[in-house]
Formats: sequence, structure tokens, C-alpha cells
Amino acid sequence: MKEKDVKLVNAKTNETPQVLASGQVDAIGAWQPISGEAMKGLAGSKPVYTSAKAPGLIYDVLAVSPTSLKARKDDWVKLIKVWDRVVHYIDDPKTQDDAVKIMSARVGLTPEAYKPLLKGTKLIDVAEGKKIFKKGKGLTSLYGSSEIANDFNVKNEVYKQAQDVNSYIDPSLTEAQK
Repeated sequence: MKEKDVKLVNAKTNETPQVLASGQVDAIGAWQPISGEAMKGLAGSKPVYTSAKAPGLIYDVLAVSPTSLKARKDDWVKLIKVWDRVVHYIDDPKTQDDAVKIMSARVGLTPEAYKPLLKGTKLIDVAEGKKIFKKGKGLTSLYGSSEIANDFNVKNEVYKQAQDVNSYIDPSLTEAQK
């Protein structure tokens, strides 16, 4: 398939399993557990590409309004400390099964179905977060990854104007961690 043969179709994430099963599209872009539901709903479907093959392609982040950041920065710094503890709890073999039980219940999967999904999820603790918040090009930097996504979105008319990535990435909460 050539790039020009690909047509992007907008769909709500929670509706992508039905869109794939309908035959209206050949593929969907979705994350777990939605992508897993889509594959269950269409016999023979399989992943074409997963973000696990490109670490840094997708960063999940905590987004906070500038007003809240200014008014409650100390609280947000505390939240980052809790996040660091959560990541270590999930990654620690001694506590991972309990973490999986909690997370799987949240998304309506059994722990047995959820646990394999951890292989495709890269959770970043504060130490690694400090490295990712360094300005740079490419997928090893949040700035570089965001610029790649920005370029893609403009090229594919997801939005018309390029975004100022630097204006909405603020490493101060991560940098405040000791």
C-alpha cells in the first residue's frame, strides 16, 4: 500500500471497534483496551503496528491548566511524587499482581487479560521523566515527539496551524522532584 492510498477517517475512539467490524475501514488506530476489543470483534484481525515498536512515539502526560498550575503548584509537585511511587509499584514484581488487579478492574478486564498489556506500556518514573523533558529532536524527547506529532497532524489536516510545542510543555513539576 502506498501512502497516497491511505485515507484517514475520523471516528470516536470508543466507536472504532464497530467501525472496523463494519468493513467501512481496513484498519483503525486505537490503544488498549479498545484495540483489543476491536480485534476480538473481527475474526482474523491483528495489529499492523504497535507503539511498543517505537518507544517515545506516544507519551501519556499529566495535563494541567496554567491557572491551576500557578495556584496549586505545590499540590501538583506532590502528585508527581505519588506518580513515581505508582510506577515503581506497578513495575515491582512483588506488587505488580496487585497493581494489575487494580488497573484491570478499572478498564473491565480480568487481571489475566490485562497483564500482557503491560509489555506494550512503558511507564516512566521521575528519573526517566527528567531525561525525556530535555529539549531534543526525535522520540527520546517529549519535545521532539510532540513536534513529530504536530507535523503529522498539520500534514493530515487534523488541524490547520502548527502548534507551539514549547508553549505547553512545562518540565517544572518533574524538575522539582529530588
